[in-house]
Amino acid sequence: MRDDAYDVIVCGFGGAGACAAIEASDGGARVLLLERFDGGGATRKSGGVIYAGGGTDPQRAAGVEDSKEQMLAYLRAETSGAVSDEALRQFCEESPEQLRWLERLGLEFEPRVFEAKTTQPPDGYGLYYSVNERQNLLDAAPAPRGHVPTGRGMTGACSSRRSSAPSARAA
Repeated sequence: MRDDAYDVIVCGFGGAGACAAIEASDGGARVLLLERFDGGGATRKSGGVIYAGGGTDPQRAAGVEDSKEQMLAYLRAETSGAVSDEALRQFCEESPEQLRWLERLGLEFEPRVFEAKTTQPPDGYGLYYSVNERQNLLDAAPAPRGHVPTGRGMTGACSSRRSSAPSARAA
């Protein structure tokens, strides 16, 4: 066993784990990042799609009208009380800035909307209707809130090469 000291230990190198490790490191913490598999987590499985809205910069650049209030109304109806109103409100309020933070890290989003519902838009599209925004109009105006980083194919997936590092094993 190593006797190194860490301020923060992050388990899982998907999108959330990567963001947590970056924030902790930027805040001066000594970070240990652990990953059991090849990395990517649910972010990898979902093709790198980032659900954001309420007037993100890519939405505005693509001519999409969205508001935090419309996003909140949609998510309230879609989640049917499974997520607290406080959590939904905070997510909607912070959504545009969270996407800007990712852009400052180097992610780019093509301001082009793929209009059809799909699980992953074709290359060249940075926005799409990722869930039921159009099918369940409810009391909220639909808006494309699936943000896909610029790249080829499912941009959240790691390359097809496998790591040559041995798997971590519990002691």
